Amino acid sequence: MKTGKIIMGVSVAVFFLVILFPLWGWLFPQPNFDSLDEKRSLTELDQTGPIKKRIENAEAYLNDHLAFRNAAIFAVLRADLLLGESPSEQVLAGSDGWLFYVEGEEDFRRGTGLTEEQIKEFYDVHQQLTDHFASLGIDYRVMIAPDKHSIYPQYLPLTRRLGSGPWELKQLMTPPGPNYTVRMIDVSDALLNAAATGVDQYYKTDSHWNWEGGWTAYQVIMDQLMPDHPNMRRLTEDDINRSDITPSGDLAALIGQQGIIVDHTSMLTPKVYNCSHTSDGNALIVESYRNDEYKDGPKVLFIGDSFRTAMLPFLAESVSELDVIMNDSPSLAAIEDLSHYDIIIFEAVERNRFWLWGGISGITGGGEEEYDEGEYEGEYEGEYEGEYEGES
Repeated sequence: MKTGKIIMGVSVAVFFLVILFPLWGWLFPQPNFDSLDEKRSLTELDQTGPIKKRIENAEAYLNDHLAFRNAAIFAVLRADLLLGESPSEQVLAGSDGWLFYVEGEEDFRRGTGLTEEQIKEFYDVHQQLTDHFASLGIDYRVMIAPDKHSIYPQYLPLTRRLGSGPWELKQLMTPPGPNYTVRMIDVSDALLNAAATGVDQYYKTDSHWNWEGGWTAYQVIMDQLMPDHPNMRRLTEDDINRSDITPSGDLAALIGQQGIIVDHTSMLTPKVYNCSHTSDGNALIVESYRNDEYKDGPKVLFIGDSFRTAMLPFLAESVSELDVIMNDSPSLAAIEDLSHYDIIIFEAVERNRFWLWGGISGITGGGEEEYDEGEYEGEYEGEYEGEYEGES
């Protein structure tokens, strides 16, 4: 008899807990999962009009605002990630919490590599730029920022692991003939070596390199530029502060986990800022640095993408002037005096390695577009156009 009463009491308690569960969520504050990016607007309560419409609205409202709804969605998303499944076609869930950006059915495995014709076309474009800028007394360099999966292939799912084919980025580091004088800045080996030490060079939750990766790339840039520009001022470890940060990147946002999945990394900043900095995302020159304490250094124009964010604060301290243009800008024709610059660096991320702003004609004053992008149409062109424009 006593056991029966206990069972009855527990059953009643469980019953009331279940039916009052939604009320608990409405009465007490719940975590606000702001990064859950709904693809539609949630139903708002509207008790006007006919009774049938009111009932339908109330039902839709309760479904959209059910207590713990967002928490349940986040729990499902997290379970998917633990199982190696991503809720977004743009994000590939790797091991150990690593996320990778993917475009459609992109295959990360290396195949046959670039053809000689593709390599030659790449160099033909940049050779024309090299020659043109040299006529203005400008040192022109080209840098390709490796995609994250190229530096951390071991965290890709087994079905997406890199194959034994040639690495296309490395193919572009070797000119197709002795007459080419294009000067490439290869940061890939330095990033691979730094990653091998256990210091992450890229964010786990973002598609970009982190501050450590930007610092590594900066060191390579200085290694290659200083022999020709000894008036540059190189920063060392003694000039840098490191502070712990827990950012949550663009890939976490794409799967509704921003602020939930975070990186544990460091932010690197110069101990002393000598530069003034202005930015305008709607202008051709989106960022400008002026180093009033080092006016004898070279003047640099950096044409690149959002990979610049974790690198340029160091470069700005090494030169007298640094201007930034996005590499998807229409052209450089709007700049009145390019000869003002001593160095121009063109940077593009590996997946956009064939992207070239506007065209040669906008710079050299030629007639027809001299870079035939038809072979790569739709594969690289504008893949991320405008996504990071004006990011500082």
